[in-house]
Amino acid sequence: MTKLTKFAIVELNSQTDILANLQSIELGIKIASERGTRMVILPENAFCFGKQGFASQYFDALKAWSAQAARHYGVYLLAGTLPCPYRPDGTPVADGKLRQSSLLFDPAGDCLARYDKIHLFKATVNDSTGNYDEGRTFEAGNALIVADTEFGKVGMMVCFDIRFPTLAVKLRELGADILTAPSAFTYQTGKAHWHALLTARALDSQCMVIGAGQTGDHVVNPSAPGNVRSTWGHSEFIRSDGERILTQTIDAANDAATDAATRDFDIINNLAHLPLSAKAASWLPKSDGRQELDKNADQNTNKTTPSQQAPSVIFADFDADAQQITRQNIALLECQKLTIIANNT
Repeated sequence: MTKLTKFAIVELNSQTDILANLQSIELGIKIASERGTRMVILPENAFCFGKQGFASQYFDALKAWSAQAARHYGVYLLAGTLPCPYRPDGTPVADGKLRQSSLLFDPAGDCLARYDKIHLFKATVNDSTGNYDEGRTFEAGNALIVADTEFGKVGMMVCFDIRFPTLAVKLRELGADILTAPSAFTYQTGKAHWHALLTARALDSQCMVIGAGQTGDHVVNPSAPGNVRSTWGHSEFIRSDGERILTQTIDAANDAATDAATRDFDIINNLAHLPLSAKAASWLPKSDGRQELDKNADQNTNKTTPSQQAPSVIFADFDADAQQITRQNIALLECQKLTIIANNT
């Protein structure tokens, strides 16, 4: 009988309030764990969307929080990305820049792997942001990472990396069975390319590809509320043969009995049910949004909620045996080694 492994993406609408993001993350992990999920995948910028320098001050604390979450809920956790001020060898990143680091934890809370994003997004997009250049903030990573798990080897990528087929093929050559791509695709680029790129990388590598996306609108600078960035969402799992895997989606707003009509997020009411986030409230600074919530609570006014959407949890099963059959029936790996033939004519 084929053994299936359940995976879950927690699709987020992260903002600049780290505690609200932790609550959203923990709620998603909790829902996934309660349904027998073995691995949970978060999107890029899961812990803070915008204010990367500020968030990097909490890298070690958020890494420890993620380890605790994996251990507490008994899952493998791909913790999206965190801005890190130092390289994997411990040396500070030059010129005041950061690394965009994706961390993988096992159910014991041990950090199995760290991957630093290699391909940094640089493009002009017809949206409210216009010009994107991650190189102004981040230093590119330079190491390919494949991590061992009980259900196969995980090759790690981040967002813009999925535009580069050589990376996916190289991860397969290193033994990858699954490719993770925590992402924050813009609405415009996602609409145009997201599904096609995930499908192409699955076909290139003959790996299951997991695209975990941010979704909705993000106020990246609370002091300038008009500075809103829109992300595509549409998280999905793609089989090694390029087909989309059938999924089940749970809207956490309904599951947590919060406001299902608006999918608003009530920090005060939810923290009581999310022990790890409640503890984090003691060491994280309050954002303007949470101060307003506290003020309203003290005045016993009607509930006021920030604009952050509650997460959606998207489930799919990984069939390692079926993937192996696909690879045996169409043995592509040797064919994809590039041969350059000189033209001497």
